[in-house]
Amino acid sequence: MPVYNEAQLSSYVDQIFARLQRIEDHLAISSPTSAEPFVPASASAPDDVVALARAGDRIGAIKRYREITGCGLEEARTVVAGL
Repeated sequence: MPVYNEAQLSSYVDQIFARLQRIEDHLAISSPTSAEPFVPASASAPDDVVALARAGDRIGAIKRYREITGCGLEEARTVVAGL
């Protein structure tokens, strides 16, 4: 298994996020014609939680989501994982 440095991992994660964003954009465009409209996970999460998650601070995003909603850890993890 190859070993990556922090810059390489960061670049790889950025590429993944960009690809996922393109996929979500495509789903949003095509979903009005489908039986089940596409709703991005970020639509249900507060902006500051989305910003933390996209910045790579998943733990901070989970904590903030729990502070805002009062939900449990598993629910917060699920929401943040979908961002």
